Amino acid sequence: MNQGSTLFTIHPAAKIGYVHLRVSDIQQSLQFYHSILGFKIVRRTSSSECAFLSASAGDSLYLIALSKVEGDQNRKNDPIVASLQKERRKNVAGLYHLAILLPQRKFLANILRHLQEHRDRVYFDGFADHAVSESIYLRDPDYNGVEIYRDRPRSEWRWKGHEVRMVTEPLNIQDLLSDSTNDEQWKEFPSKTSIGHVHLHVSNLATAKKFYSNTLGLNHTSTYPGAYFFAADEYHHHVATNIWLGEDILPRTSFSDLLGLDHFAIHLPNKREFERMSKYFADCNLIAEDEPADLDSSRSFYVHDSDNIRIKFYY
Repeated sequence: MNQGSTLFTIHPAAKIGYVHLRVSDIQQSLQFYHSILGFKIVRRTSSSECAFLSASAGDSLYLIALSKVEGDQNRKNDPIVASLQKERRKNVAGLYHLAILLPQRKFLANILRHLQEHRDRVYFDGFADHAVSESIYLRDPDYNGVEIYRDRPRSEWRWKGHEVRMVTEPLNIQDLLSDSTNDEQWKEFPSKTSIGHVHLHVSNLATAKKFYSNTLGLNHTSTYPGAYFFAADEYHHHVATNIWLGEDILPRTSFSDLLGLDHFAIHLPNKREFERMSKYFADCNLIAEDEPADLDSSRSFYVHDSDNIRIKFYY
């Protein structure tokens, strides 16, 4: 495969580390992510306004962070205010969905069977076969998109030049369920579960490409109507951008109390790569003021993309 050329190239082992969401109610979100999906609570702040979730018991590295939005809780409980919040989100850049990557197909089959057994507590948003992967789409209590997927073997991916073939076709649900291990009750995500990618609403595809490809150094790996896909190395995508909300949406930081994405984090493989990236962004005057929104003690810095979506880099 001939990769797309960039002025700067991110390390091929870079990956999405975690996603931090602003939510309206921590307990309500934990009912979904912990009680239904099976994430484990790594820790909570003393005020119980933040929670950090890992894939399985004993895993100290969290994949999802949740923090309660600031503001007057009485106003948030007002249905009119809640409706306005929902409408306002539709016109702001941010998260389309976060994607949880499972290491084997049988785990996708097992969690689908589990979710079907609890369909009265789950909002299914769809199912899809993307040629490179198979996906289940859900919505969390704040209507954040959540994809759960498994990758097909890379030998089955079809590349043409530097772009991989990706499609959206119906998922063969019965065939998937035939791989479930019926004797195993779903309790938690398996080891090696990760955040495979994040998919973002942006205001302009060309401008977003300049940031994610030309500046950040990801490869432009696929094009879809209204969407671009980017990845480190030869993955199908770690970041996707789309303009499906239209091109008149507002930057992410316009509303500090807005539900949805606070930031997502890119994990770098070592200190040397971290320092290379830090120097590069400093030379470009792109490092934002460090305002940690979590309890992570590792070295880190933040940048903002072309829509003021916040991205953390750490190792």
